[in-house]
Amino acid sequence: MNEAVLVLSVIVVLFAVLLTVKSITRWKFCVICVSVSITWIALLALYWLGLFKHPVIIAVLMGQTIVGLYYFLEKRTAQEFHIFRLPLLLTMTLAAFIALGVSTDLATGMGLMALLWTALSLLYLYRRNPKTKLVVDRIIACCKDW
Repeated sequence: MNEAVLVLSVIVVLFAVLLTVKSITRWKFCVICVSVSITWIALLALYWLGLFKHPVIIAVLMGQTIVGLYYFLEKRTAQEFHIFRLPLLLTMTLAAFIALGVSTDLATGMGLMALLWTALSLLYLYRRNPKTKLVVDRIIACCKDW
């Protein structure tokens, strides 16, 4: 069995086990999210130990978790904080790159994230100014009505 099919099989088994756990406990969690996350965390550890040689598989699963976490947080934050969606998403993506050893220029990546967080924080602080409000509203509405 190839590695991709094995990884998918592990996720299916984890899904069944965690669905059972969720049904007999009062724990509230997304069974799919936890199944995928446990899988890539285990694979990442094996990758770091040199026992798993397919970083693309790990990256795809990490990406699924990043998007899931993004939507989880988006649902649970006030709309005014949605101005920070891009830096949040990109910060999580940079963290995944770093975990996989993809980012060789850590200082530049972190500098870019700091610049983006700072710029959007300034916009957020001045969001009541009429000219700034227009920009903030456009940023917040970037993913609506498409």
